[in-house]
Amino acid sequence: MALRPTIQDVLAGLKAEGHVDAEVDARARTVLEVRHKTLGASPWFVKALAGAGAWMSAAFLLSFFACVGLWNEESALTGLGLVLLVASVFLRRQTHGAFMEQLALALCLAGAGTLLAGLAGMEVRTLGLSSVGAVICIALLATFPDLILYFLAAVGLCVSIGTLALEGVGGAGVDVWMLVCAAALAGLLLFEPQLRRGPLGARVGPIAFALACAVPGWLLFRNYESSLEGFRYVFRFDSAFVPSAYLSLLLALLVGVTGWRVLRELGMEQEKRVWIPAAGALGLLTVMTLNTPGVLVAVLMLTLGFHRRSRVMLGLAVLFLLTFGAYYYYDLRITLLAKALALVGSGLVLLGVRQFFLRRESAVLTEAR
Repeated sequence: MALRPTIQDVLAGLKAEGHVDAEVDARARTVLEVRHKTLGASPWFVKALAGAGAWMSAAFLLSFFACVGLWNEESALTGLGLVLLVASVFLRRQTHGAFMEQLALALCLAGAGTLLAGLAGMEVRTLGLSSVGAVICIALLATFPDLILYFLAAVGLCVSIGTLALEGVGGAGVDVWMLVCAAALAGLLLFEPQLRRGPLGARVGPIAFALACAVPGWLLFRNYESSLEGFRYVFRFDSAFVPSAYLSLLLALLVGVTGWRVLRELGMEQEKRVWIPAAGALGLLTVMTLNTPGVLVAVLMLTLGFHRRSRVMLGLAVLFLLTFGAYYYYDLRITLLAKALALVGSGLVLLGVRQFFLRRESAVLTEAR
């Protein structure tokens, strides 16, 4: 079964339910042809060359500013960054085409980097730089209509607020912020249809993917930090992280609530054959991975990816699941007996899930006949 239904499947379903007439195929084909000619008139390699030319043009512009000595003047560098940001927003909103879109994106990123570099040269502290970075990201999310920029700005916002939490509270503050981001990821994808019709619009997808990269990324950093002796002193963390077991329990609660919401949306919340095995599998997985909360985040992403039929989310979930699984198995704090039991338990869970789907498929085929 395909993750996303084709347009033909959607039209066939609408005709079967009586929402459209039998002539909708011809009208849809005409509309798609016009859209393809309008948006895809240039081949992909022409657009790629135009985008590369735009980035080269932005690089030459910045090199000109470097040659005239602006990089040595912090105040002028800060002002230049602000001008580039404003000009890029105006350019992106008023022009169209692959070259102008990529040029605006390149100037926007260069302006943000130049502004922060100028402030850093003026000896602004980390708290100030993080606050300015968060403001820039929020402003770009609101004013710069570009999907790539939405993703980058959302990642930058996560990093900026995480840095503020690290400077103000310590590692525990970043863990709490990570939990907030995980809850936001679940909320964005659970209520995606309603949110896309609201003020967020096209920003929902890029923000969700940014959170799907930021949350496991932080947990991966925590695992790497805890696996090396003395690594924390390189980064000078002033306080300890939240214990991994607490994070696992909270993330398991989030996964459970998300799964229940998915079952309710599918109309299966009353079927005990569905939610009882799922709850048991979640409890067993939580007990086995108390020291590796990233596994539960990957399971959350996997659930949301299947629910929203997103290949990208599924790919990220599988990638992080394999990564955190490797960290879990090679954790020296876990005995070989515990690892063997974990492998046996995970195998039993997978066999149970397979048996459930086999029974489910046979029941569906029986009803269809």
